[in-house]
Amino acid sequence: MTNPHTNRSFRLTGFNMGNHLHPGDAAYMKKVLPGANVVRLVVLDWDNTGNPSPSSDCMIDQAPYIKDSCLRRLDHQIQQITEAKIWVILTCRSKWGAGQDYGTDPQSDVFHNTTLRSNMYAMWKAVALRYSTFDYIAAYEIMSEPRDKGATPLQIHDFYAGGCEAVHAVDPHTPCMVGPGPYYKLWHFNTSMILSNDRNVIYTFDYFQPTSYIFSQGIVQYPSRQECGALYLGFAEECCPNGYRALEHFDATWHFNNLNKYAVALRKTSNVPIFMNQWSVVRAVSEEHGRYQFVQDIANLTQELDIGWTWW
Repeated sequence: MTNPHTNRSFRLTGFNMGNHLHPGDAAYMKKVLPGANVVRLVVLDWDNTGNPSPSSDCMIDQAPYIKDSCLRRLDHQIQQITEAKIWVILTCRSKWGAGQDYGTDPQSDVFHNTTLRSNMYAMWKAVALRYSTFDYIAAYEIMSEPRDKGATPLQIHDFYAGGCEAVHAVDPHTPCMVGPGPYYKLWHFNTSMILSNDRNVIYTFDYFQPTSYIFSQGIVQYPSRQECGALYLGFAEECCPNGYRALEHFDATWHFNNLNKYAVALRKTSNVPIFMNQWSVVRAVSEEHGRYQFVQDIANLTQELDIGWTWW
C-alpha cells in the first residue's frame, strides 16, 4: 500500500478489533506488536444479528439504511484508532446478508435478493461519503466472508463489483476490499474475483489453515507429517491430487507452498494488491505442540512474500 502522506509503499500488519474497543487500545497494540500500523475494524454489523434487527444491528429499512447511532459509534471508534496514526480497514459483517441461511432461504442474502443488495450499496455509499475526508482509512471491506456456499464465483464477483462501484462513486481514492467465497478461502483465490473495471481494489483471504490444528480439533503437533485430507479439510478433492491419505510435511514449506501457489500467484498474474485479513492459532494449542513455531513461521513467510495481515 502507498502512504499518501509520504508517497512510500508499506506493508499493513496489525490486529482485528470489534465493538469492545477501549480508549488506548490502538496505542497499546503498537506496544504489543511493534511496527503494527493497521486495525481491521469489524464493527459495521449490518443484517448481522437477526430479523427484526435488535438494537445492536445497524440495518434499517429506510435510506440510507444505516442507523445514525451506528455512524456516531463508528466516528468515535475510527477516531480512537486514526488519532494514533494507525490505519483502519472498515469491515461490514453481515451474517444473514452474506448467506448464513443459504440452504433454506437463499433469498435472504445479497447474492439473490436484489432489494437487500441495493440497500447495502446505498448504505456503503453513505458510509464512504462520511469517511471520504478522514485520514488513515486503508480500505472499505464491502462484506466479510461470503457464507452462501451455493453462490457462484460470478455472483460473488458481481456483488462486489457493485459494492466497489458504490463506494468509489463518492470516494474514488480509498480502496475497496473483496475476497472469494465461501469464507474467503485461499483455495478459491483466483482470477474469478478480479474486478476488471476497478483497479483500486485489495484482494483478501483468510488463513485459518489447517483448521484442525489452529482450532485444536484433531492435528495436535506442528511441525509433523499429516494426511493431505486432514490438512485441507473439506477441500481434499481440490487440493490433494495424490489422494486424501497421501502424507505431507506440515511445516513452513507447506505454508509457503499455499501462499505462493494462490495468493502470490494472483498478485503476479493480475498485478493486484493482496492482504491476509485473518489468521490465528487458538490458545488451546500449547507451545509444546508448536504454537509459537507456527506463528513465527507464518510471520516470517508473510514478511518474505510481502503479504500484509491482521491477527484475529
